Amino acid sequence: MKKLHIISIQKEYLDIVAYQLFDIFGDKVELYPITLQQLTMETVGEGDFVLLSKEILRGITASFIPNSCPVIVAKREINIAATKKLSALPVGQQFLIINDTVEHADETAESLSNIYYEHEYQTYDPSHAVPANMDWIITPGEMELVPAAYKNVIDIGPRTLDFLTIKQIESELETSISETTLMNRYFKSQVSVAANQGTIPLEVERNTLQVNQAAGVHRKDSIQKLSIEEITEMKHKIETHGFLDESLVILSIYKEGKESFKMLGRGKVKGQLADKGISLSDQQLRLRLEIMQEEQLIHARIGRGGTKISEKGEAFLNHFNAIKE
Repeated sequence: MKKLHIISIQKEYLDIVAYQLFDIFGDKVELYPITLQQLTMETVGEGDFVLLSKEILRGITASFIPNSCPVIVAKREINIAATKKLSALPVGQQFLIINDTVEHADETAESLSNIYYEHEYQTYDPSHAVPANMDWIITPGEMELVPAAYKNVIDIGPRTLDFLTIKQIESELETSISETTLMNRYFKSQVSVAANQGTIPLEVERNTLQVNQAAGVHRKDSIQKLSIEEITEMKHKIETHGFLDESLVILSIYKEGKESFKMLGRGKVKGQLADKGISLSDQQLRLRLEIMQEEQLIHARIGRGGTKISEKGEAFLNHFNAIKE
């Protein structure tokens, strides 16, 4: 399995991209997300390939990446799954786009105008006053930059990788994924990001699922169900190698990490377990994780960046949480 190194300056954007790619290519590639600060000469090996978050990183990282390694520069696009509020607005609205840089604001405005072409767009330059007569302020996940006095704000969440970047990655991986399946996985990843960022309500996810099911597209992560027999069998296997309660706490830690786009390695999990009064040795934790991976409750394909709870793992955890309630 190929290794894909994702290199970004910002940790928050890095985590979002890593989870988006895991949703799309989790069964095809091993992901290694790192910040520029963590990059060393030993990070990228021959036969790996690299995704950079910005063009400026190409020159900065060149000496750290073997010449034989393909390098893709990511392009960003607004997350259409998080723009439901815009579709409900009357035609001819005046939008002011606020982002972390004027360049990014311009990119966001261009993306929005290509989709919601029936409105007018301006971008905010911090060196100038906020333009008058703006109907709405729109920000892609940068609420802290919006002046507190303004209440007419729509947060469309952070921009995600665009579909062209996803196609470039798929081409490099040489997978057998059809373009239709790739597009469906891409949309699924956008919905997941929007839902975890709180920019898409749960009922919208349910409606999207119903539409997908009607079209014959099954989102496995949304409809994952486990039979009592499956749960009993997994519970028995876990208990033969440790305590069920400990494994449920581990799963809950990974679930919290997934919801906040945090990559959790064994060290971080061990520390959080200690905070909860559970002391495990490295060997004990490794054994529990191996069993949960065998049962497909977790995915450990995000390299040194950590492990992710699977949809099956969430269903298993939810079953026991429901019993406690």
